[in-house]
Amino acid sequence: MVIINFSNTKREAFLRGFEKGLAAPVMLFGHFQAPNIDPIPQVTIQSIEIGEAMENDWKAIGTDLRNVIEHHGEEYTSKTTS
Repeated sequence: MVIINFSNTKREAFLRGFEKGLAAPVMLFGHFQAPNIDPIPQVTIQSIEIGEAMENDWKAIGTDLRNVIEHHGEEYTSKTTS
């Protein structure tokens, strides 16, 4: 990555370049390694018809709504009917 600072004087620019030049041989012996990344799990697509998948989704949504109403329905209706 190169960042050029045009506000430097000629002397500052020269010293910065000189220091980077002195550091260049050290970079030849540097050890750079990318971090280990966890493997991404393989995704498998189920062989199911679209209509059947939508039916299953709506059944799951209906079951979730029914469970919420059974759990919180009485609490909500008792607070609103005063």
